[in-house]
Amino acid sequence: MKIKLIPSNEQDLSRVFIFLLPLVVLLSALVNFLRDAFMSFSNILPGNQILNYGFLDKVSNQVSFNFLFSFILVLTVVYLLSKSLGRSIIIFPIFFLTGLGLIGIEFVDVVIGFIMPEQLQPLGNTSILLLLKIFLVAAFLGLIFLNLLAKKEPSIFLSSQFLIGAVMFYLISLLIFRNDYAVMSDNFFINSMYLSTHIYVGCSFVFLAILYFLITKGLQATLFSKTLGTISFWGYLFLLPWTGFKYFYGTTLPDWIENVSIYLSISLLIPLLALIVNYSKTVATKENNEPIFSVLISFAFVVFGITNVLQIVSSVSNVTPIVSLTNFEYSIRYGYMYSLILIMIPFVYYLVPKIYGRELVYGKLEAFNAYLLGVCVVISLSLNALIGINSGFAWNAGANAGNPTIYGEGFLITWSLISAPYTFNLFLSLLFLLGAFLFTLTVLKAIIGGAVTESETVFEIPGDYDE
Repeated sequence: MKIKLIPSNEQDLSRVFIFLLPLVVLLSALVNFLRDAFMSFSNILPGNQILNYGFLDKVSNQVSFNFLFSFILVLTVVYLLSKSLGRSIIIFPIFFLTGLGLIGIEFVDVVIGFIMPEQLQPLGNTSILLLLKIFLVAAFLGLIFLNLLAKKEPSIFLSSQFLIGAVMFYLISLLIFRNDYAVMSDNFFINSMYLSTHIYVGCSFVFLAILYFLITKGLQATLFSKTLGTISFWGYLFLLPWTGFKYFYGTTLPDWIENVSIYLSISLLIPLLALIVNYSKTVATKENNEPIFSVLISFAFVVFGITNVLQIVSSVSNVTPIVSLTNFEYSIRYGYMYSLILIMIPFVYYLVPKIYGRELVYGKLEAFNAYLLGVCVVISLSLNALIGINSGFAWNAGANAGNPTIYGEGFLITWSLISAPYTFNLFLSLLFLLGAFLFTLTVLKAIIGGAVTESETVFEIPGDYDE
């Protein structure tokens, strides 16, 4: 099937995105592997302005949390929005150019990072293109609302609610983003708000949008309760933006905002329980018994659940001082991102026959890759949490004994506790890179050489899949 460089409708645009998305995932996995390699073996690897852990960490954040995130977000909105509207997208050429511009400018930020490394911020983004990026996200959100005004359905689907929330918080995170402040507390506050709005809320909402679509349409199950889905939506909407401040506990942030973060993080138990009940009851009615498809969805859900549990556990009064300013927060941000990547894989598998009209065969390679990716992510999150706890214990013990652990003998003691998990994390990054490569092969093999099957038409609306 031909891929049009200038799509005329949402089906043609989805075709382009599905073809390129595995390559973007592969790029993200490669950069993460290089970053972890320079973390563990910086003393034996060649280093320069580009090949060093600090720069590669910033590039990794830009590629994973901005470029890949925007790619998945635009693909999901393009495909699911028309399903919620009951009609094709209006003003599609402008919609296409806006979505393409958003993805393109995130990629340009990656390129600028290599050309002018000093312009790339620790969490990604460059100040050069920030205003243009804000304009594109605002325009993208405006086009979504404009299409909602022209909808033919009495109400929008649950998945679309999460997508609208994701785009809104994407815009909010860009409005929050700033260069480094002179006052340290301002930096802590802005970094925490950006992490919470862009990664915690953004990745979670896109994940939940795809999850609700796949467990109903992909698994052919009946949604147990839209009310529980709404509880999850509003719960995460109000709670997640405030959960990042506790990871700066004991810094120059005001005590009240740290305490609010702790209490609201514990409250994540409410939307999490609503989601677990809704998911388990819905999946119990599934008619699609393809095991590999179900395993991928299950792994993604487990990773998302573990991430929320880590958020709650880190709010316990005895734990928060230990995990503050440690790698424990990495297990949270990557937990949300990896759950999105894992749920995106069965989403692409579902879309290949629908969009391309090519059959995707689930074989031993796909089964092996499903377990490989799922197990790698779960162990990686556990290791990052372990690194955070070990380093936190060492730093607190050193501070109480009057022996700092950021240099000298104290640092060597701390490194002895965390070096082995870091090395094992490098091995897991390599395995995840292999999994991303196998995923790319599966998709390209199906698109190029898969058996011809029935595909969706542009105006085919699956029905009230989550009502």
